[in-house]
Amino acid sequence: MNNFFSVDLIFFIMIAAFLILRLRRVLGRRTGNEKKTGSDFSFDAKVIDKNSKNIESIKTNQEHIKSSLKKYKNLNVDDDLKKIYIIDPDFSPKEFLKGAKEAFEIIIESYAKENLEKIKSLLAPNIFKNFSTESNQRIKKKQILEHSLISFKSAKIKKIILKYSIVEIIVRFVTEQVNLLKSNDGKIIEGNLEYIEEHIDDWTFSKDLKSSNPNWKLIVTKAEK
Repeated sequence: MNNFFSVDLIFFIMIAAFLILRLRRVLGRRTGNEKKTGSDFSFDAKVIDKNSKNIESIKTNQEHIKSSLKKYKNLNVDDDLKKIYIIDPDFSPKEFLKGAKEAFEIIIESYAKENLEKIKSLLAPNIFKNFSTESNQRIKKKQILEHSLISFKSAKIKKIILKYSIVEIIVRFVTEQVNLLKSNDGKIIEGNLEYIEEHIDDWTFSKDLKSSNPNWKLIVTKAEK
């Protein structure tokens, strides 16, 4: 009867065992204590755990975040922009200001033309109510408000307030405008056609960063005299 293990088979087993030992010496074994590699730029782990779905987005936006935090040094970045980026990594101060300027222009134009329904989705209920009251008073007195926005001298983020996922951003607009209040027959009651006024307005926009609704709402208007 033939031997169960032939000489050739034993020889090959010895070679295989030798190769396995060599590979283990070169590659090592996992012990569970290996040093983890990671980025030099990271957010608080406790916060990220609550927003794990945003981790990859945050990583891809690191340069964008760094440049924005550097640019807006006047803001409290630890409590303001950084927290916004954790909830919404795609937030861009530049794009926000662009949209805020467009909203400013549309809102004051619609307000002057008594077309508030056009901008109702952009206004908080209290702002819509105030605008409607003023608009109705002009209509009742048969007065017409003519408005011309000449230019934006500046539009800057003044302050950011974050409460959970609700963010409020105060924007200071410095604009040049011509505003005329006229009677029904075209006579000027207030304003000067040849005088360009400088207006300084602080508008507060609010949004739930976790909401699927992309619109910001105007919740406070304040004119600096």
